[in-house]
Amino acid sequence: MIVPWTIGDLLHNLAVREDHLAVIAFSEDEVVTWASKTLAERALSLARTLREAGVGSGIAVALWAPNSPQWIVAALGVLAAGGLLVPIDDLADAEQIEAALISSGAGMILTTAHHRDSIGSIWRVRNVTALLLDADTRAGPVAPTQQASVSTQAQDVPVPFANAPAILSWTSGTTGSPKAFVLTHRNIASNVDALQQLALAGPRDRALLPLPLHHAYPFIVGMLTTLTLGTTIVLPGATTGPALTKALREGSVTIIVGVPRLYDALSAAITARFDGRLILRLAFRALLRFTALVQRRCGLRLGRVFFAPIRHAMAPRLRLLVSGGARLERETEERLEALGWMVLSGYGLAETASLFTGNRPNNRRVGSAGRPLADGEVRIAYPAEQGIGEIELRGNSITKGYLNNPEANREAFTADGWFRTGDLGFLDSDGFLFVTGRAKEVLVLGGGKKVIPEDLERIYSNAPEIAEIAVLEDNGVLVALVRPDPVKFRQLGATNLRDGVRVVLGEVAQNLPSYERLSGFALTDQPLPRTRLGKYRRFLLPSLYAAAAAGGGRRGVHALTAEDLTLLRDPTAGAVWALLRQRYPDWALDLDIDLSLDLSMDSFAWMELTILLQDRLGIRLSDMDIAGIATIRDLLRLSIERRTGARPFAAAALDIERWLAPTRALLTALGFLLYALNRLIMRVVFRLQFTGLERLPKAGPLLIAPNHVSYLDAPAIAAALPWHQLRRLYWAGDVLRLFSNPLSRLFSRATHLFPVDSRHPGAALEIGTRVLNASNVLVWFPEGWRSPDGSLQRFLPGIGQLLLRTGAPAVPAFVAGTFAAWPRGRRIPRFHRITVTFGHPEPVPPSRASGIGRTDEERAANVLRQRLIALATDSGAAPEPLVISDPSASRAGSIRQ
Repeated sequence: MIVPWTIGDLLHNLAVREDHLAVIAFSEDEVVTWASKTLAERALSLARTLREAGVGSGIAVALWAPNSPQWIVAALGVLAAGGLLVPIDDLADAEQIEAALISSGAGMILTTAHHRDSIGSIWRVRNVTALLLDADTRAGPVAPTQQASVSTQAQDVPVPFANAPAILSWTSGTTGSPKAFVLTHRNIASNVDALQQLALAGPRDRALLPLPLHHAYPFIVGMLTTLTLGTTIVLPGATTGPALTKALREGSVTIIVGVPRLYDALSAAITARFDGRLILRLAFRALLRFTALVQRRCGLRLGRVFFAPIRHAMAPRLRLLVSGGARLERETEERLEALGWMVLSGYGLAETASLFTGNRPNNRRVGSAGRPLADGEVRIAYPAEQGIGEIELRGNSITKGYLNNPEANREAFTADGWFRTGDLGFLDSDGFLFVTGRAKEVLVLGGGKKVIPEDLERIYSNAPEIAEIAVLEDNGVLVALVRPDPVKFRQLGATNLRDGVRVVLGEVAQNLPSYERLSGFALTDQPLPRTRLGKYRRFLLPSLYAAAAAGGGRRGVHALTAEDLTLLRDPTAGAVWALLRQRYPDWALDLDIDLSLDLSMDSFAWMELTILLQDRLGIRLSDMDIAGIATIRDLLRLSIERRTGARPFAAAALDIERWLAPTRALLTALGFLLYALNRLIMRVVFRLQFTGLERLPKAGPLLIAPNHVSYLDAPAIAAALPWHQLRRLYWAGDVLRLFSNPLSRLFSRATHLFPVDSRHPGAALEIGTRVLNASNVLVWFPEGWRSPDGSLQRFLPGIGQLLLRTGAPAVPAFVAGTFAAWPRGRRIPRFHRITVTFGHPEPVPPSRASGIGRTDEERAANVLRQRLIALATDSGAAPEPLVISDPSASRAGSIRQ
């Protein structure tokens, strides 16, 4: 039988447990352990001190400190004294601290020496007494003679009235300013008692608690319930991967009380162990799907056996993952269950004293938030499609209302006393609650379509190159604020982050309905604003998006440090700095500017800059050098190293002479056989049709510029051309994909493919120039990337540079049907008619003045792009959407579907 929970009983039981560990606290340098009776003794001692200082029922005492055993002691001591605990975020700034003190009326604060000294003026102005928690950071031993007195003192703690105030808390502030409310001892006891009855843990367990304790969820579920059950609390030294891993292993953790973001990271970390090992990765995924299927169909947890080595390497004793604070995605839950852990998720708000519904070990449903705990009731108000409506709750764990905020209370409570959560969801036939989103966060688009941003963020963030993404509405359309991962984009071969992000997001959106596809995005290099439990503070997103879109993802200027000033005193660094300021006069530059993210420098912008550096300053930077430069500081330091004149990367490094040399009889015969086979496949399988061949000159240099939407574009162009044209035609091929083994190299040699490395665009341009200067034909895809959605992307300036260098005529070639046949992300092509239309050969340089762009190269590229658009329009053979827009929009980070 569960005895109704009280703070006095908790302290009494702690004292009786004597030397049983209550807390294990990790730090950077040491591990501190606190016995249960030590925790009880110190909490009771603090309670006595507080009562002597006048703290009694309802008297507010603030607590501002990082997670620690002292924090736990302070919280228990305030509750035992009968005071109103006011926990404040350890990361709160001076303004937030002052607002909390004013709102609560607290005249005393329990804090650390560091916090006290950081904003000491507030104590004096507000006449607040500060008591330090870190005077003694270690738990001293308790003499045996004290044991009885500690237990007796705990029994003497007065039992508070059920409706006596216990904690003053605030809403998370995801949609606006936080609102204050009080949780009573009854609210807390209702949840602790319900969780005790589930018997999820006991004295042999150790629970990792990585969340900030000032939140209701970690405070009530992670701290009070855990201590009540006799389970040891393990506090990690930080929330970084290494710190959590250390605490999991050395703390012998059996349970984690966490949030979905933590479990997403745990799942990703396990998957990442197989990166770069194809066979193991495929085997792991197959086995994971198998164990998940067996568990779903039969209830057998084969993952406990098959994945025991993986779990043991990460956390040898870990068995249970408790999730709250936000919605845990079904995919994550199933993956962790398939690995052999038990995952129990629930639902609740701070206003409901944390968990209100939960899954039980023997009564749970994957993807759901479980059923009500204790006396809780759930109903769905005004259900619409699929029974989804606003979730309303009733029960003893719910606060009575917001402090001094009658308007908020009218909105939060129905006339018959139910609490409106503001969340959307539905109940299945067995009473399990499924949460689908937050009502206030639902985006209503121009056409009336409704979108839940959290669902789309999960889908778009599946791309590993996207570090963070927040979806919002802007002028009736869907847009996103994106923080990319520059390192992963460089590994992908992207030389411009905006182009890379656009392609990645477009590829993800292929399987989404049109109204769920992004119409624009803005980039930022700053972490997106979140609460301490990982939810986006959405009311801040519109202004951040507007600022990022207007400034191309600009961030605040970083002040120059003394080290920066010393660097700029170097004549070479100073000259490069002056050159950058001249080229970017509208930017407030600093040395932390990311040249790709902030200044939108793509491969050909780099080329322009390196030419200027060489011509004006005598600094030679190779393409290998450029690949390692991220910030202006990197550029300045490397410029100093290279001022003696390093030899730039040469095309010869790729043994280009071999690939450009005419083929001999056997290779020519092989090339013809491949040509005939490809032409047969394209004509029979894809019913290839082509027009405009008569427009192509039979001799002299020629550049063919097709749109690029599929792997089938090149085979379609090759099959459309006659053999006499193909014999003098050359293509660029990725050095890693097409030149990695003898067979692929033989194929490349026979078909006139020459190797290029995306990290060295200068070399690719040099090779292309040589091909055209030798009066050959060159196929050059000016978009660089395959289009993610079939639309025409901006043309990179490289083709403009190539045309200006050689004066060769350019032929636009419009390829239709290849996207429908084989789009990005599809493994096997479909049968679909393909057509190729060739335009008229025209020299671009004389007409470049009519193009759009900052440089001659950009204007020349744009002229060619407009000619391709006109060709596609005239041909009437464009099943895929074509984008007719100013490519400067791409530089600003926008997508047009």
